[in-house]
Amino acid sequence: MINENEKNEYLLNDKVVKKLFTSSKVGNELMLTITSLITGISLENLKRDFELIHPDIGVNKNIINSEADVAFENQEGIFSFEFNYTPYRGLTEKSMSYVCQFYLRQINHKEDYKKLKKVYSINVNNFDYFKLNRFVYISEMRERKSGLSRNVGIYYIDINLDYLRKIGYDKDNKSCLEKILYMFVCNDLDELKEIYKGDELMSKVIKEAEEIVKDFDLLMYYDKKKLDEECSYYNGQVDGIDKGVEIGEQQKTKELAKKMLEEKIDIKTIQKVTGLSEEEIKELDKSDITTFVEERKKELKKQIGEEITKSTTLSSEEKDWLKEKHDL
Repeated sequence: MINENEKNEYLLNDKVVKKLFTSSKVGNELMLTITSLITGISLENLKRDFELIHPDIGVNKNIINSEADVAFENQEGIFSFEFNYTPYRGLTEKSMSYVCQFYLRQINHKEDYKKLKKVYSINVNNFDYFKLNRFVYISEMRERKSGLSRNVGIYYIDINLDYLRKIGYDKDNKSCLEKILYMFVCNDLDELKEIYKGDELMSKVIKEAEEIVKDFDLLMYYDKKKLDEECSYYNGQVDGIDKGVEIGEQQKTKELAKKMLEEKIDIKTIQKVTGLSEEEIKELDKSDITTFVEERKKELKKQIGEEITKSTTLSSEEKDWLKEKHDL
């Protein structure tokens, strides 16, 4: 079982998953295999006429939340994958919005209603959405008392990755779906290589995931050599970087941490990547608001000063007094 303090959620980052699922035949095969195991649709049918959908799925330019993590379409339906790191307000509404947009994309004429494809919203969650300690939840539109389905062809599927984290890995009791998805909760690539030994597809997937994680960790998030090159002005020094360079590097690191906060990456991961303390990272999160407020204050003071200067009803003495009083 993975210790809660040792979790490494790189593979749950939506950018990493998007690249893994869409950048190669191996990634496509993994996505289709997971879809087959969840929905019960055969892999052969899913592969037929398989086509990735552009992530911007908006049917109207005014609609927000219109960029899916990963989506594809074939003769069996439209399938959307969303990888949710933490629960947040609006998660359900966002998922519903995606489903509606996928539904509306198919309708351009009244005859289209007769051939609508099913829409599957697959949410791979790092938490238990319904808090019932189950691995997979499948929801659809039903009449409350009888349980009869409206048969509109819309399905919400929530996968609880925290379930896998709690039970750990047991070779004898693992279903195929659990075994595949275990890669998203295990932070030990050597362990994963051992688990998937002899499995041609998953061995290739782990190899590709390893390269992607390496790229995101060392290149996209923190490349110390590159940072040094960008910050290095030596002022004639040969053996070391002066204080100015050190300050420049610290600023770059903080900017990097801010970007990671914007991407909703957890604080523990940011600590590992940047070397900043938890307190420093939290202060960065607050500093954005402080900076905004201070900048707004300056703007307002400038506007007030300009209005006083332009005034035709105030005397010169009154203008000077007001400016002095408000520190303009």
